[in-house]
Amino acid sequence: MIDKDNFLDGISGAALWCGADFDSADLAQAVSIAIDKNIESLSVIPESVSIVWPWLENKGVDIFSRFYLKSKNSESISDITEKINSSFKQGADGAQVFLSFADLEGFVSQLYLIRDDLFFNKSVFIGMDISEIGPFDWKRIFAELKKMRATGLILALTKDEGDKSDFVGRVYAALNELDADDISLHFMLGTNKTRIEQVYRLVEAVRPNLLAKLKFFINA
Repeated sequence: MIDKDNFLDGISGAALWCGADFDSADLAQAVSIAIDKNIESLSVIPESVSIVWPWLENKGVDIFSRFYLKSKNSESISDITEKINSSFKQGADGAQVFLSFADLEGFVSQLYLIRDDLFFNKSVFIGMDISEIGPFDWKRIFAELKKMRATGLILALTKDEGDKSDFVGRVYAALNELDADDISLHFMLGTNKTRIEQVYRLVEAVRPNLLAKLKFFINA
């Protein structure tokens, strides 16, 4: 568990990311941190939604259930949509669907027509590994998000290779290509405070209008 007093303080837009291996005690502690620190969002695996929801009901903390699309075949997407619907019934306020850039178009093409039914009054974020996104991919990504009317994009840095990752350049490219103010940007950067500060400063300088919706999911 993170040291809530030393790390979360001072991070604007902090949210909590609960690991897939969290047991009930871990989840209870994460919920306690969220409530104590006025954290607005908590990300959990689908199996944890029913555990945290009773503790967070009417507490003003959004529960995000996260999913991983492993392939672009229709059976996999159908399975995920069923699980998403189930997590909503158990109390999730939104879904985070992580996939590769290669699978994005196929995923959107199968879901955009039923988007309003599946995500009625719920939020949906498309998640991607920022290190796998090329400089000319951003335009297509945001076009697909618009087509699906996604709530936003969550970018994860799964492996930080320092300057070799060109992290700052990738974030800058994304901000310059994003042409819609109604798309929220979320980041999953672990407990890397340097990367969090880099993103915040870039958004503040390039797209300050997005700051209100900017969130950083921190490993709980």
